[in-house]
Amino acid sequence: MKTDQRRKSGRMAAIVLCVLAAMLLNGCRGQSEEDAVAGVFADMADRVERRDTDGLIAHLDEGYRDHEGRDLTASREMAEEYFRRYRGIKAKLLSWRVTLGEDGTAAAEIDVSLYSGVASALRKAVGFDGENYRVSCRLRKSDRWRLSEASWEYVPVSGLFPESLQVLRELFPDA
Repeated sequence: MKTDQRRKSGRMAAIVLCVLAAMLLNGCRGQSEEDAVAGVFADMADRVERRDTDGLIAHLDEGYRDHEGRDLTASREMAEEYFRRYRGIKAKLLSWRVTLGEDGTAAAEIDVSLYSGVASALRKAVGFDGENYRVSCRLRKSDRWRLSEASWEYVPVSGLFPESLQVLRELFPDA
C-alpha cells in the first residue's frame, strides 16, 4: 500500500511541477501587444453578451469617436438602447488582424457575428450564421489599449476574412 501511495504522490508532484513550469514559461514569454489588443476585442464581446455597458465603455479612449461622430456619452446611450431592445445578444469574434504602430497606436480589423441568443438554436438548426460585421478601429495605448475610433459595416459571408469563414463553419457545421 505504501508503494501505491508513493506512486500517487509522485504523480501528483510531477503534475504540480509541470503546471508550475508552464506558468513560469508563459510568465517569462509575456503577452504580446497583438495578444493584448485581441484581448480587448474578446472582453468587449463578453461585455456585450453580459449587457455590461460600463465595462464596454471602459474600453473606449477619452477622445473616442465612431464613424457617425458618437463620443463616449452617445456610445453609452447607443449601447444601453440596444441592450433594452434586444435580449440574449451573442457576439462571436470570428477573426482579427492587428497592425501595431511605433507610437503606441494600433489599427485593427475584426470580423464579428452578432445574433440573438434566444433564437440561436433555431438559427443554428436552419444554418443562419447571424449578422456579420467588419469593425475597423484605431487603438491607443496609455495605461492599457483603448479604442480611439471605430467604424463598422455589414459584411456578407462572401466578404469575410477566410479565417472567419472557418470559424463560422465550426459554429454552423450544417450550413
